[in-house]
Amino acid sequence: MLRQAKKLYLHYKIICDNFLFVALVQGFELIAPLITYPYLVGVLGMDLYGMVLTAQVLVSYATLLIEFGSNSVCAKSVSIHQDDKEKQSEIVSSVLTTRFLLWGISFFVYMAVVWGIPDYRTHWQLFLFSYLLTLQELLFLQFFFQGIEKLKFVSLLTIIVKFVFISLVFIFVKDQSHYLYVPIFYGVGYVLAGLIALYIVFCKMDIRFVMPSFKQQWGYVKECSPILATNLVCTIKNKFNYMFVGVFLGMGDVVIYDLGLKLMGVISKPTSVITTVLLPQFARNKSVRNLKITMVLVFVINLVMVTFLNIFMESIVDFFLHRHIDMIPLRLFSLVPLFLGVSVFLATNFMIAFGHNRYFFYSILVTTFAYLILLFLVWITGYTRSLYSFIFIALITYIVELIYRLYVFRMLNVSKC
Repeated sequence: MLRQAKKLYLHYKIICDNFLFVALVQGFELIAPLITYPYLVGVLGMDLYGMVLTAQVLVSYATLLIEFGSNSVCAKSVSIHQDDKEKQSEIVSSVLTTRFLLWGISFFVYMAVVWGIPDYRTHWQLFLFSYLLTLQELLFLQFFFQGIEKLKFVSLLTIIVKFVFISLVFIFVKDQSHYLYVPIFYGVGYVLAGLIALYIVFCKMDIRFVMPSFKQQWGYVKECSPILATNLVCTIKNKFNYMFVGVFLGMGDVVIYDLGLKLMGVISKPTSVITTVLLPQFARNKSVRNLKITMVLVFVINLVMVTFLNIFMESIVDFFLHRHIDMIPLRLFSLVPLFLGVSVFLATNFMIAFGHNRYFFYSILVTTFAYLILLFLVWITGYTRSLYSFIFIALITYIVELIYRLYVFRMLNVSKC
């Protein structure tokens, strides 16, 4: 009896510790841009800062290719083989080698795109230095720490990155001529954190680097490819609006749109922590009852966060942008987490954790198709000059995504398991 009680205590202690560490890192990830956002908007101006944000969005596509879906899939594999160091070494070595290859390929494709677009080519140095942001996925083996449920390392390293970035921005960025420092300082932080992460994995965790065979690498690429395809398609849905807002409305509106996304991120972070921490548990236990309870909790938390954000929305926007703007688009944007939070939870802790990757991919295809249809309708009706249009597109798309995932959840009769 005592042994069972001790085992139960240790089990929930791991969950609580990981929740605390992930909450810490997610909270710090929120604080960092919120600290620098009003400063950079004031120093660089809306238009130039909008170009900095656009470069970061373009880099996100390269980052996805470098990550190639390995964080979700390989975290699950590492979790399953927690007591097998040889297997873990194979996983880490294969993922790291594949990421280095994809990093080189992505660089040439990325720069070709930059050179092919006149506005981007004008700021080619900004886009070149922004590629340093890909070092986060190249060196930072988050999937390993998530799989072994040692998220305190991820927390500490992420805090180091953000602290380095914040410090350097306030010390050195003083006027518009210093805008290139923004991506450079991010890169410095990621290199530092990445090297520390590699040291911990290979020197402290008894993981050995073993040059993988082509067959092993290809096996992991094939296993991760559905998630990679899903992430790429999902990014089209989530990030294309940045590009269109910049083209049709201007870089100043990109900043407003980005602020809406960041506020949406603030609301979503608590449930994102829950989703991240519980993935290994649901992957092993596949408890449908706990899944339902947690799903309701996710919705309630987001509802409370949306309510509080809307109460203080006007003061928040004035603080970050140093100007008065139309608040209705951002208030509409703030509703997205009500649908997105539950949708992401189902995708990660049901579809991926329960092994239904196929339906996860289908859900992204359905919602991306809906997004492209809505985008086409906005374009042919001539409403591309309104920020409302792009926010409604995002809101409706996430509603469609949630409806489909709930349909799959019910269709697979998990409620009867």
